[in-house]
Amino acid sequence: MSKKTMHNKRQILTNEGFGFEWDVTPNYFNKNNSESEDSDKDEDNEPNKKKMRKLNKTQQREEQKQEELRLRKVEEELTQIETNPQNADHFDRLVLSNPNSSFIWIKYMACHLQATEVEKARATAKRALSIIDSREEQEKLNVWTALLNLENLYGTKESFKQTMDEALRSNDEYQIYIKILDIFAESKKLKELEELITKINRKFRDSLDAYLHCATVYFKLNKSGKARFILQKALSNLPAKSHVTMISRFALVENSDGSPEEAQTLFEHVLTSYPSRIDVWSLYVDMLIKSNRIDLARHALERATIQKLAPKKMKSLFNKWMMLEGKYGTSESVDKVKEYMNNYVDLILKNKK
Repeated sequence: MSKKTMHNKRQILTNEGFGFEWDVTPNYFNKNNSESEDSDKDEDNEPNKKKMRKLNKTQQREEQKQEELRLRKVEEELTQIETNPQNADHFDRLVLSNPNSSFIWIKYMACHLQATEVEKARATAKRALSIIDSREEQEKLNVWTALLNLENLYGTKESFKQTMDEALRSNDEYQIYIKILDIFAESKKLKELEELITKINRKFRDSLDAYLHCATVYFKLNKSGKARFILQKALSNLPAKSHVTMISRFALVENSDGSPEEAQTLFEHVLTSYPSRIDVWSLYVDMLIKSNRIDLARHALERATIQKLAPKKMKSLFNKWMMLEGKYGTSESVDKVKEYMNNYVDLILKNKK
């Protein structure tokens, strides 16, 4: 077959569209070669992909570690802020989370005062009073007290009076007067203190607690004479039924801040007139024990149990005496108490016959 004839057959087969490509072998190998190259590329890329995956895990671990460090740092900062706040930003964060805490508000005020920023401290107190819940009366009273202290130390007479008037309108009057009394005593403003005591004794003339507080303030200022004058004023204004309680409680103040001997005398006078007042005997003995006058306490109990009182009262006295001897006495002194108890029981049984 001639070359021309072969060429024509090829042309016919191709042109007829049989879908058959004459030069199949080279194309077949080219296809396989392409697939092989792609496969090689995939094999070459596989280590890279594994490397990327490993790198991502490493990065994730590193990011997680950094996040944990960040959170730990935040927690440490919050702990530091809560335990030792240093500036206004710290306190703003604290009062935001604890708006009813007078303790934090007052520390915030103190922070400003340490920086000699009196106006900012004053503004902080007023801000606290506007934010603290109205039901938190004690918390508000604490802030009012701090504000009164601030005005007493750094304000003027006018600013102090204005703050006092506002405090009296917003709180229980007695509590505010007592707080101011303590403020004057602490700052040694004796003239203002005595004027206030006169006002308190007039305004609260029926209050046993008011007299006792005023007397305590005088004792702490080493003005024992004026403290004892308060007792006389109290006895002239209080009803007779309150006199024993007033004298007994005053005696306890006298013992701790004044003269122990005077206190003992007061109790002895009361017990001479009211020997069956077991509550007074108990206060007296407790006072003597607290002052380490054990022999006097023992003697008082011995005198108390000689009386012919009701069994319930006597039981209370004997129990107190037994406790005293058990702690401070000897086996002989304990036996003495038992002897007194047995004698009392025999007497009761004899009377029943």
